[in-house]
Formats: sequence, C-alpha cells, structure tokens
Amino acid sequence: MITVNKSSTTITGVYGANKQFSLPYEEKLYKSILELADAADNAAKVDELNKIYEELEKLVTQDINIYLETKVKNVYKHTDGRYYMQTGKVISSVAMPESLVDRLEKTIDENLDATPLIKFWTRFLRNPKLRKLDKAGQEAFSNKVFNYVNLQFVNNEVVEKLIEEKGYTEEVATTMATVPQVQITKEGLLKTFKVSKEITQRFKLNDKGEKESYDVYSTGKKTIDEITGLITYDKVELQNEDRVFQPAVQGTGGDAFMCSISGKEGHIIKVGGVHTITWEQINCNDDSSCVKGLHCGGLTYIKGYQSDGTETHNILIDPMNIGAVPCDTNGAIRVVEYYVLDAFSGVNGSLYHSSGYAAMTDKAWETMRAEAIKHFGTLQAEKSAKIKKESDEISAI
Repeated sequence: MITVNKSSTTITGVYGANKQFSLPYEEKLYKSILELADAADNAAKVDELNKIYEELEKLVTQDINIYLETKVKNVYKHTDGRYYMQTGKVISSVAMPESLVDRLEKTIDENLDATPLIKFWTRFLRNPKLRKLDKAGQEAFSNKVFNYVNLQFVNNEVVEKLIEEKGYTEEVATTMATVPQVQITKEGLLKTFKVSKEITQRFKLNDKGEKESYDVYSTGKKTIDEITGLITYDKVELQNEDRVFQPAVQGTGGDAFMCSISGKEGHIIKVGGVHTITWEQINCNDDSSCVKGLHCGGLTYIKGYQSDGTETHNILIDPMNIGAVPCDTNGAIRVVEYYVLDAFSGVNGSLYHSSGYAAMTDKAWETMRAEAIKHFGTLQAEKSAKIKKESDEISAI
C-alpha cells in the first residue's frame, strides 16, 4: 500500500496510484511515515485507506513546503513558490535563485552549516548593481552569480595519479579530485584567486643624487669558493608584505586602482591591502569580456594566466562588490574591490582573517545605507514640497 525506503540523507516512497515522494531524511518524519505505512497494511476498508493516504500526502507535502523555512533562519517561502530573505516583518523583493535553493537543500541534507550561504546571499542583496535592475535583470544576475559560486574543478593530474598509484576507477578518482572552484567563508565572503607579476626593481638616489635602480632581492654582496671559483650572490629574504606585485595581464595598463597599503592610485598589489575602483570604472555588462574592472577568478580561470614568473594570491570578495560575471562556466568575474590574503610562494609576516575584511565591508555598507536613507529622505521632502506648492497654486486659482 505504502512503500518506504531510506538512506542516510533521503526518504523515498510510493503510495496510492503510483504517487512518489522524496524527502530529506529526518528521524521523526521517517517514523511518522512508517506508522502510516503500517496503518495502510492493516486497513480493512477503502475509505480507511484513502484517509491514510490523505494524512501521508499532508505530511510529505507540508515537509516540502516548509523545509527550508524550518531549517534555515530568515528564509520565507512566498505564495509564488519562490524563497525570499525575511528580517522581522521585512521581506526582500529579490527571490533566491534556484541554484542557491538547491545548494541550501543539499547543504542541509549533508548536515552542513547553511549559515555561510545565507550570509553570502544577504551581502549580495546589498549589491548596487542588483538593486538597480528590474526583476528579470535581478533574476538573471543572481543566477549567474550562483552558477559561478557552484562551479566545480576537476584536477586531472590527481585523477591520473589516483588511477595509476591507487588503482581507483576513473569515476571514483574523478569524484575524489573534484573541488569547488571558489569557496565561501563563514562570514559570507567569496574566496577566489588573482594572478600577478612581482616587481623586483626599485629605485634610489646614489651619492651624486642621481637615480639608480637595484634588485630588491640582491644585497650587492657576493662570495667566491676558493677551490671551484663558483660565485654566490647573497639574497634578501622578504616577507609577503614587503613584496610588490602588479596585475599579470594588464600590468600598468588600464585604469589605476587604489591600494590601501600605499594609499595611492596606481597598479600596485600588496598583501594585506584592499584594492578598489569606483562603480564608474567597471563594465557591469555580463555579456562583455576583457573589459574594464578588477579581474579575478576560480581555479580554471587562473590556470590560463599562471606561468613562470607569475604569482598567485588568495583574495576575498564581498558579494556586494561583484560587478559582472561574464562567464559562469570557467570562473571569471569582475569586481570593484578585493582584499589580498597572501602570495603562494612566500610567507606572511602577519595573519589576515576573513572576519577582519568582513567588518570593513560591513562598515562600508552602513555608510552606503545611511547615504541611501538620506537621499530617499531628501527625495520625499522635495516631493512633499512640490505637492504643497502645486496645492497652493491651485488654491490661489
């Protein structure tokens, strides 16, 4: 009458005229369904069986409808069937994309913490570009962003190694060698990558007051082995914060950007620094590639730019600063700001935490929010003044 199966993550079954259901596993829900299945086996009349079916249908349908709402704080399911963020009595006007909902459900099924995803979405709702789009534009942009966030990367070198050395099948090896292209921090920030080139040449004034260049890694000292005649040049060991980088592709081309460490506009990348352009300097068209903006990306994207002499950085992005996702299949993205955590080939002198940068962007958002409220208040005041003036003119007539 009612067939029920379960795994560690799901409950599936069939009842009535081949009606099927599939639900995330919960012990209490599973026991309730089993009780109804036992009752159906012992039903003596058709009416009695139909009532059991009705109870089962309410149970499985209700669980599907309220699943995310009961598992994830501040998620609201609208009558239109879409999910929205809710804070108190305020409900966001932007619906969650299907790719986010699917990932939330998968995260819950695997007993993982969904908080980072919710925080990411909350930060993304602050995005100036998103707030200016119409509903169709908002849906398209949010879908692009979450397709990008969900991208996976298969390390084919690891696949081959697992097959050859461990004897795994290709399917198992591929699963083991698959990782996210980018990651979401516990604060809801996006951790992605940037490729640069290190600038090792510096300038100074010599004793004559003339400009002179030197290599930052060279001490100017050298030693010679008296037996072999081999000359060894002493090298300076630098921490990442003392190193200077510039974009690997653009170099000093394109628009200058602000580096918080140098305090100047230019084309300098520094570990521990926030690097920023204005929204007027970025091309927000998702259909355009290789245009203005600060570029970064996932693992597939950076492999196309890594070569001898380049450096790779872990960087953090607040979703409110995403300007465009020109390609949501290879991990490319354009932003107005990123924070550099490290350089792969060196060692940091200090520790940099995602929580620190999250606090910075939260503060920036509060300023943006205050300005927006002030602007709205000004518009309302102007509107009221205009209405009053028109009313006075009518009265005068």
